[in-house]
Amino acid sequence: MLYGQPTSIFCIIATEFCERFSFCGLRTILSLYLRNILCLHENAATVVYHIFIMMCYTMPLMGAVLADNFIGRYRVILYFSVIYFIGTILICCSAIPPLCLPSTSTSMIGLALIATGTGGIKPCVAAFGGDQFRLPKDTERLQRFFSTFYCTVNFGGFMGMVVTPALRRSYMCFGDDACYALGFGFPAVLVLLSIIIFVMGKPWYRIKKPRDNITIKFVSCAWYAFKRRLRYDKNIDGPPHKHWLDYSIDKYGAKLVSDMKVVFSILYLYLPVPIYWSLFDQQGSRWTFQASRLKSEVLGITLMPDQLQVMNPAMVLLMIPVCPGGAWPLLPDLGPLHKMFAGGILAAMAFVCAGILQISIERSTLQVPGHQQTGIIIMNTLDCPVDIAVSGEGMARVDIHGTALMTPLLSRTYGIVVSCPRDCAGRIMKKHNFETKLKTVSEMFMPIIVGQNSDDEISLYFMDPGPYIKSMTGKPKLKVVYVGDTGPNKNVSICVETEKRLNDIYYVSDSPIDHIGESAYMCLQTGKFTWRVDSTGGEVSGAGEGYLRTGGVYVLCLRERLGRLDTAVLHAPNPPNELHLAWIVPQYLLVSMAEIMFAVSGLEFSFTQAPKSMKTITIATWYMSVAIGNLIVILVAQTKIFESRATEFFVYAGVLTGAMLIFLWMAQGYCSRTMEEDGSSTESRPLLQKHSRIISIHSMSTRSTAYSAPGSGAASCLGLMEKTEAAAWPSHGLIHVATPSTSDIKATTLAKD
Repeated sequence: MLYGQPTSIFCIIATEFCERFSFCGLRTILSLYLRNILCLHENAATVVYHIFIMMCYTMPLMGAVLADNFIGRYRVILYFSVIYFIGTILICCSAIPPLCLPSTSTSMIGLALIATGTGGIKPCVAAFGGDQFRLPKDTERLQRFFSTFYCTVNFGGFMGMVVTPALRRSYMCFGDDACYALGFGFPAVLVLLSIIIFVMGKPWYRIKKPRDNITIKFVSCAWYAFKRRLRYDKNIDGPPHKHWLDYSIDKYGAKLVSDMKVVFSILYLYLPVPIYWSLFDQQGSRWTFQASRLKSEVLGITLMPDQLQVMNPAMVLLMIPVCPGGAWPLLPDLGPLHKMFAGGILAAMAFVCAGILQISIERSTLQVPGHQQTGIIIMNTLDCPVDIAVSGEGMARVDIHGTALMTPLLSRTYGIVVSCPRDCAGRIMKKHNFETKLKTVSEMFMPIIVGQNSDDEISLYFMDPGPYIKSMTGKPKLKVVYVGDTGPNKNVSICVETEKRLNDIYYVSDSPIDHIGESAYMCLQTGKFTWRVDSTGGEVSGAGEGYLRTGGVYVLCLRERLGRLDTAVLHAPNPPNELHLAWIVPQYLLVSMAEIMFAVSGLEFSFTQAPKSMKTITIATWYMSVAIGNLIVILVAQTKIFESRATEFFVYAGVLTGAMLIFLWMAQGYCSRTMEEDGSSTESRPLLQKHSRIISIHSMSTRSTAYSAPGSGAASCLGLMEKTEAAAWPSHGLIHVATPSTSDIKATTLAKD
């Protein structure tokens, strides 16, 4: 696709590919790093993640101002890339324990620098590529560049989402089976490579210097008009102006004011847009955490929760050729604003699917008891079934080597009676009934092990109370419990080893309290593990193996009798994930369709409607809407107003549906504008009128022309525009506005930014 392009274009395309590869890969593993390595709570990790994304979409305003008003696009890309590189180095170093850096503060500084770097670059790279062409003679090559640029952005993001999580998981480092140092180090190398490639292309670049401080004029004019409107007195100043910006005409001129009116009418329609982004960007936080609660084994391969995010760019890349420009073949007559409305509804439907899935996850997962509530977990290590009765709560049968659960119960003291057959699998029990009392702890489970003592009597052994929640990472958790009397100087040890040769060793006390000792929980790798019991004299010895599945909370019960290992049973009080990850596919499919309809159409609307002198301001404001959307997620996560994650998803879906209905109502009175070469505008028929569409403008002459799509009615509301040989380019998600001045070309893409 780059055949016949200037040499400089190769450097720009390669630079963008490396940058997108780096950023999307880093962002994909970030939420799990915050939760698993920095040990932040899921809400805190969500907040940090969305603050980072918010900064990424706030910084484009700074990059646009510096590029268009002060130092130009080349220097902005170069300087901010260096900042970006320093940030990736810092976050990589924070994941290397031997460096002894304060991991949390180092990571936060690194993320701030990365957000500054990628945000400053964002509005400049595509426009800098457009600067390399001379129009109108390079029109066709410009079109190929934008198409290639768009594919590069998505393919780079796709590769980053696949490769970086795989690197994190495939290699061990610093005693852990997840190597985040490599996961962050590889993106750092890519950023360095992008800087080298970009600098190498300087001899071939057409570098343009800023011509006018339009951003500063925009802000100054708006502020001046606002102050004049507040101080206006009709008795002194005469009749009021129809529009508040008209109060600045005397100082800034009618041309600037007219263009600003167009921009403000676009910004007015942006008001409900942040709600959409607040849902869309949760793919990297809430949806990733949700994926860690799903069974992720596919054809014997265990997928990682962060890798599932790749479904979005993959689906977008597959659907874009089918839906060029974001328009579905079944809906050929929808205009940009109608497409945005449809995309918003699709995103709301995606969160309805996420809420339904979350309900199923919560129902299949052991829930921690609520306030003033408790639960009892019974784990049977005998070779025969047992019956257990809890005073006031009834009786339960526990199968051989089985696990039973009684919850929720009120937090108080209960009488416990347990019994088994006198002949327990060939072993005669001298006492087959046992009665005791149990004082429960609020908001905790009370685990009880049913066994037998050295006198062949049934007995109960009480473990420490615990919540028995699943690991934040989705990895299986294992606790080793040793029941019996080890005696002095036996030095009993239990070694647990995974398939990757990572092992944990638990040393049993010579005199365990109440004849039971238990280890802390170990987060192990999904798959087979082996255990081995050793003692000084070799009396207490044994070995075995088990299999751990994603999300399970396991207890390995080892019971000693008469100085020898009598039995070993693996229990799962909180079972492994039961729902398959295939159930998350519908919500990703819907949100990908929503992206094509909403994001592409929104950018199309912005660039075809904005005055050419203010396209940078318009796109920077579009990025700001993404930042505000992430701020909404931060506020919701911090207030903790939802006890259930499913309820939170449903509320998000309802709010977005309401916002899209408001957006549709706001857009009803909007009139399209075709931009003339000098930047002035003329009004066209309302965009939401039936069959009315906005298309890209390609002018081959200095005369201002517009082309209306077949069946769209008159070319404009005023009937002043003349149909000519202008053509709408097939954009495949790109919006092209070609004028004789390349400095005003802006490319819009579906980047995973």
